[in-house]
Amino acid sequence: MIHVVGHLNPDSDAICTAFMAARWLNMRGFQATAWRLGNPNRETRFLFERAGLDMPALLEMPLTDLDVWLVDFTEPTQGPETLLASNIVGIIDHHRLGGLVTRLPPEVWVKPVGSSATLLWQLMSPQNRAQITPAQALLLLGAILSDTVTLRSPTTTADDRLAVEELAPLAGVDLAAFSADLLSAKTSVEGLSASELLQKDIKRFTINGQQVSVAQIELYALNQVADVLDALRVEMADYAIRSGADLVVLMLTDINAGHSQLWFAGPYQPEMRQPVTVEGMLSRKKQMLPWLETHIAIPE
Repeated sequence: MIHVVGHLNPDSDAICTAFMAARWLNMRGFQATAWRLGNPNRETRFLFERAGLDMPALLEMPLTDLDVWLVDFTEPTQGPETLLASNIVGIIDHHRLGGLVTRLPPEVWVKPVGSSATLLWQLMSPQNRAQITPAQALLLLGAILSDTVTLRSPTTTADDRLAVEELAPLAGVDLAAFSADLLSAKTSVEGLSASELLQKDIKRFTINGQQVSVAQIELYALNQVADVLDALRVEMADYAIRSGADLVVLMLTDINAGHSQLWFAGPYQPEMRQPVTVEGMLSRKKQMLPWLETHIAIPE
């Protein structure tokens, strides 16, 4: 059995593409099942409810000595503690390589596209695509639109646009209306606590020798979190202590204005205490991480 998993604190691409990667492996004659490594956010719940499909179960068992296929990540810190004790047999990802070491040569598919779902769609043969149901096409479509912020992120490529063009009719949705519903679910923060907001989409990276956690909250407008911003800053400081992170960055992304406001906490770089607004920054992967790499000094 191949256990297909996305990253911790999963977003729609991590869960939807893991679900569909298991389906693709089954089509190829493998036994595979998908898992999620955390609670789904509102957007992901919206997609599975709209598709009428059951969410992958929460992984609660160790992966030690099990065959594992990774989706949407290769950073060991973004997986479960037992990941490095497993046998990683495959990878589908669209991020930088994260220092993963495997026991044997895995099947690896990594490409600079806007979503892992785009890459999975490209890997599917015409015969595979013919077996995709409208509900399953909707999951792939939703994952692509989510990761590319409905094709507006700088990570968006011609491959992503073509995949959306092909998947939308298969999913049987009106693309404009579906995108609007998706963004509404994606940017909803109503009723969420500071802890829930910070954990909504947080990933951990090693940057120039420092352990850095970056939480991104995508919003229609920054004033959506104005009432909880003080509580968020307290939660960031507490999270740095609990997790041992050297630096915690909160990335508040205004998808309409097209910029991000950055807040900092943690023991590293005490001068980074005031918020910074970076015009044009929408992507954590393509813009935020390079920005951090230039602002975090390499230890001498």
